Amino acid sequence: MSVLSQGYPRRVVINGAAIFCGEAIARLATFLMAVVVARRFGPVALGEYGYALALASILLLVPDMGLHLFMVRELSTDPRQLHEVFWNVHWLKLILTAAMVLCVLFYGSLWSPGSGRRILFFVLVVRLLLQTYSQASMAVFKACERMHFIALQQCVNSATVIVWACIALAMHASLPIVVMGLVAGQLMETLLGWRILDTYFRPGPPCKWNRRAVNTILAASVPIGLTAIFQAFNQRIDIFVLGHYVSDQVLGEFQAAAWFPVGTFLVASLLMAAVLPKLSRLCGGHSPYENAYIRSLVKNGMLLMGLGGLFVGFSAPALLRLFFGKDLASSADTLRLLAPVLPLIFLNTVLFYVFVAAGRRAVYLGTLGVGAMTGTVLCIWLTPAYGPAGCAVADGVRELVISAIYLVCFLRSERIRTTGTAFLKVLGGATLLTVIGMRLAAPIYSTERLVATWMILVVAGTIYLLGLPSRREWRLLTDDNL
Repeated sequence: MSVLSQGYPRRVVINGAAIFCGEAIARLATFLMAVVVARRFGPVALGEYGYALALASILLLVPDMGLHLFMVRELSTDPRQLHEVFWNVHWLKLILTAAMVLCVLFYGSLWSPGSGRRILFFVLVVRLLLQTYSQASMAVFKACERMHFIALQQCVNSATVIVWACIALAMHASLPIVVMGLVAGQLMETLLGWRILDTYFRPGPPCKWNRRAVNTILAASVPIGLTAIFQAFNQRIDIFVLGHYVSDQVLGEFQAAAWFPVGTFLVASLLMAAVLPKLSRLCGGHSPYENAYIRSLVKNGMLLMGLGGLFVGFSAPALLRLFFGKDLASSADTLRLLAPVLPLIFLNTVLFYVFVAAGRRAVYLGTLGVGAMTGTVLCIWLTPAYGPAGCAVADGVRELVISAIYLVCFLRSERIRTTGTAFLKVLGGATLLTVIGMRLAAPIYSTERLVATWMILVVAGTIYLLGLPSRREWRLLTDDNL
């Protein structure tokens, strides 16, 4: 009998822990590869790897295009659709994959044949081709709430990557050979996923192309796919623009600092993915706890990330030496400029999921689109004159603009208006006071003091307007009965 028809009970805690730990392990493997590249091959290699990885991560979203989230939603409501939904999604995925491969071949031909970026780019494209079909099987596991299969896949993936990297380093292999460990790990993950799918879920043989079903899938998936592309592009604008103006060594130094905002985004996304069902119930059911829940989530997250940003700003050289080696400690000033971006990224990720839960598609699509345009214009304007520092400032302004738009949209809702008003005051007041202080103390201010001042004001303003964290708020965040 198929797993889909066995009626397994919901195991919220186990599934949540499995998906969170599995995704964290998978992201850790990619980060460890960056650490290996930086320590073994230096800043130039990290710049090549970082640029190729950023470009590949955007391209991955083309064959995905929201299809996996559509599968989760449809199969979780009616598992009997597995055969039709699964194979029609794959017909679409084949077409999108072919289009992506043509783009890859065209874009890759623009680089010189011996370019380090080009070689690594093609290696990572092979990985993403495997990854998109692995995620299709994961969508079935998520819909059936069998997340332990996902954790198993990603553990096998990460273990393969680590073993490959250790053997390659011991044999003094070249950079592309070491990075191919990501391909090997992804291959193992994909094969295992399809093996589990065939053994326990049995989607059956491929069905014929169903035009009506495909049109339905596209209508539901494309807005989700565009949102994911906007999100990913916002996180990678700086790498794309900076890569056209500076050498691979400078790009590698910036990439080392940029891993901290990217890591914050990934952690915040995993956290919000875990609480999204509860958030959807609160926002969709006009619950009296909606405002209190969102306020507690944002308030406690901002306090933690504000303190974390302060720690990163003051410990920048030590953190860079710890993870990437002494050759990349020179990017400490860039990391200090990026430190205020950490709480803003967390805030914007939370607010994005709030509007997703509320079904406000126009708000989050429009906001992310404005953010992408703002970041692109600022990066192109500031990078030629200021290099990595210009990109870091552009990142901060972009995230601040996104936060302001989200919070202004909060004011249009009676139930969550007070939360939006409070955080508009916090961010607006902290930014205004920091600018005034910078102008008055222009001869003596430094980047470190400027960054620390803004984050201290954010933390102090949050505590002043919303109070210290309380046990009641933490209980509210973890209450399964809401």
